[in-house]
Amino acid sequence: MSVRSEIANKVSELSRENLTLRNQLEEFEKSQDKRIDEIFCEFLTVLDTFERAEQTIKERELDKDETTKKAINRLLNAKRKALGVLEKFNVQKIEFENNKSIEELCEVADTEPDPGRETGDIVSIEKQGYTRQGHLIRPAEVIIVKN
Repeated sequence: MSVRSEIANKVSELSRENLTLRNQLEEFEKSQDKRIDEIFCEFLTVLDTFERAEQTIKERELDKDETTKKAINRLLNAKRKALGVLEKFNVQKIEFENNKSIEELCEVADTEPDPGRETGDIVSIEKQGYTRQGHLIRPAEVIIVKN
């Protein structure tokens, strides 16, 4: 075998190894990205707990007393810090333009008839949905109009 063909074979072999390593790296990065999304989903359940607590406080009007109001604000500082962490890592709440559901971004928890509104309009968001770096990490759970 000539030197030229040996070099060509070696270059070809190195190119295949390079491609294999690139594919392995890409798969590793995807798996790490998926794991990060899973961690943020767990983190979001903590945020959900704060949201439910805040909703209960407002429903029961526990935020009317000044002393209680201060205690609640201190407690909700943890929520604000959690939101700051999400923002830092580009985790964003899904916003529904014109209050219209988007099939890829939400799961329908229930439907309600409302002749005054269009089918697919969001009645309420039961659980916030989130994206990270432009891809869905948790769909929103919504109640929509269905006529």
